[in-house]
Amino acid sequence: MKSLREELWFETENRLEFINITPRVQEIIDRSQIKEGLCLVNAMHITASVFINDDESGLHKDFEKWLEELAPHEPVDQYAHNTFEDNAAAHLKRQVMGREVVVAVTKGRLDFGPWEQIFYGEFDGRRKKRVLVKVIGD
Repeated sequence: MKSLREELWFETENRLEFINITPRVQEIIDRSQIKEGLCLVNAMHITASVFINDDESGLHKDFEKWLEELAPHEPVDQYAHNTFEDNAAAHLKRQVMGREVVVAVTKGRLDFGPWEQIFYGEFDGRRKKRVLVKVIGD
């Protein structure tokens, strides 16, 4: 069995952003030369997420609105965690959107259902963060 581990780095301009990382993950699979296996993609920061969904701007706006209703950033003093940084809401948003995804690799390609894409979700942006991509298989 072969494996390849790489990191993707992000530094967003906004506190909350969604970035389609599917092409970058597929490039790593291509470099791995693995034809059959699994690909793990996970956010290595507790205020960011990796998830699978549709790449449709209206849906992303709905996610932003929904997440802000669930865990509004302001007022920042509503959270006990906000003693050092004002990112408690980002931790809560990450908990809802998830830490990682695992996707089957079949014939060297990400084996998705219709419309599925991999996204990096940033909830406390404006600093450098990373995503781990680990491909294993033959």
